[in-house]
Amino acid sequence: MADYFGTDTVVSDLREDGLLIIRINRPEVANALNGATSKAMENIMNNAELDPAVRAIIVTGTGKVFCAGEDLSELSEGGECQTVTEHGFGGLTARLCSKPVIAACNGSAAGGGMEIAVSCDMVVAAENAKFGCTEVGLGIIASTGGLVRLARDINRKDCMELLLTGKKIKAPEAKELGLINYVVPAEEVLDKAIELAEECLKNAPLALKWTKYIVHAASQMSEEDAMRYSDAAYRFLEKTADGIEGPAAFVEKRAPQWQGK
Repeated sequence: MADYFGTDTVVSDLREDGLLIIRINRPEVANALNGATSKAMENIMNNAELDPAVRAIIVTGTGKVFCAGEDLSELSEGGECQTVTEHGFGGLTARLCSKPVIAACNGSAAGGGMEIAVSCDMVVAAENAKFGCTEVGLGIIASTGGLVRLARDINRKDCMELLLTGKKIKAPEAKELGLINYVVPAEEVLDKAIELAEECLKNAPLALKWTKYIVHAASQMSEEDAMRYSDAAYRFLEKTADGIEGPAAFVEKRAPQWQGK
């Protein structure tokens, strides 16, 4: 693996197969993000978004906690947040990345850490991890995606209970609500996330990109408009190099050679 715009507080390595692993590295403060760390993550994600060598992304943490949210010791004197970048908290929560992003929650995710997790396409969690949007207990709200995504992703009553109480729930309960994909022993979290990423890496980059775009847009459209959008994307993809290569490889019983174009 090669370092990919990493810093002391964000370890970032790119594998030869295109899997980028980003690890928040502030275990002494439960991987809470300060301004510098959030900006470093923004920079890594900005580069990854434009780099065809990056095919899929995993976000995880060092130690026993995924991310405890914002480092509140670094609020400005007026109480202003120092960690929201152009693309949200940690450069992730306000970003529609064109590549698969998987959260490998090695431990608990609270506040902004929870918002990072639910902003990812898939989530693998340690069986002892807890999840919660705890901001209301601090006099603020889960404004960088927590409110919006929970309202969209789970039923209203469960959403309200989580957000209005600010309570944390254990990984198995989060799985039942549909917030995460897999609950595994802590030592298996990264391996499971890598397994999912490697399944994604087998597929065509443009197809992955447009699948994500359509899924995110569909909830904001009528069914008829979403179907038209899907059809237009298909008509575009079938004429691309990868759209031609995929069916040809299938007929010829060989592995496709994706070009991302």
